[in-house]
Amino acid sequence: SLLVPNRFGEAERALRAFLAAHPDHQLAANAQYWLGETHYVRRDYQAAAQVFMESYQKYKNGPKAPDSLLKLGMALANEDRQREACITFAELDKAFPDAPAYIKDSALRQKERSGCN
Repeated sequence: SLLVPNRFGEAERALRAFLAAHPDHQLAANAQYWLGETHYVRRDYQAAAQVFMESYQKYKNGPKAPDSLLKLGMALANEDRQREACITFAELDKAFPDAPAYIKDSALRQKERSGCN
């Protein structure tokens, strides 16, 4: 697997190549999400936020849409963009009221950490 420490750059290139070659593939939404993760784990929060935002915009009904919104909010919070993070977490609650418990729990912790109302 390329998603192991020290291979995130390789994973990023492979995921970008996959998405360029197969933008409509059934796994494209997952690939887009994991592309964002390659940036997030390397603490490139600006790039991560961009990829997670694109992921949510392109694949709003995809299997990783709630995860993408959660990670978008987290990336924004890590860039000290608390207001935007809080808006993103609110969108997550509104768009995915039935999101899996792990997403709701993480979002709640992140909202508290970000000082969201």
